[in-house]
Amino acid sequence: VDRNYQISQFEIRKTRELLQCGQPVEQLVEAVRAYIADRLGDRMPSAVSIGFPSTVDRTRRIVISTPNIPGFDQQPVADLMEQALGVPVFVNRDVNFLMLHDLLAHGLEGQAVVLGFYVGTGFGNAVSLDGRLLTGKHGMAAELGHVPLFRVRERCGCGNEGCAETMASGLRLERIQQERFPDVPLDELFVRHASDPVLRQFVEDLSLPIATEINIFDPDCIIL
Repeated sequence: VDRNYQISQFEIRKTRELLQCGQPVEQLVEAVRAYIADRLGDRMPSAVSIGFPSTVDRTRRIVISTPNIPGFDQQPVADLMEQALGVPVFVNRDVNFLMLHDLLAHGLEGQAVVLGFYVGTGFGNAVSLDGRLLTGKHGMAAELGHVPLFRVRERCGCGNEGCAETMASGLRLERIQQERFPDVPLDELFVRHASDPVLRQFVEDLSLPIATEINIFDPDCIIL
């Protein structure tokens, strides 16, 4: 990404394939090195930024907890990668980077309150107040996916019981697909079975934390 926010050399790689086993920070370093060598040759980028599906400390240097990807918990990822690569490394929650992009792409920088809900593997959330992302005292604000739901006892990947993410996330939808619709591709579930009670319940479970946060913040707009 250049100084004008223009993207080039875009590439997608699946996390499950990239981080097979062993030491994930070292594997991530090697993946970045290989990418740089392939795309930039002998040159280095000005910096590297990484968005994690994680809680990240207030200094934005340490990954606190990554429930859906093992091996990153309590790791000073920014320091380790800077030492290995020799360029500045910036770490943040992935949804914060998504929110920054969406604020710019949709001309929302001037809005007082913008809420972002990002349903992927888990359930990500970001909040922008007067153009600044809400981080909280310890850097862990807007963890909507880990707010406990009433009377839900299912264990979350973070170790707690009843997190919204256990009922409303891509992992939950994947589990529904495997158990009830094994012959239907994930991206066709709602095309073929939108009226199924289990999928309707999934949508309702997804709507509850979103509606709750909307009621709390009374936003100018939301990103879903």
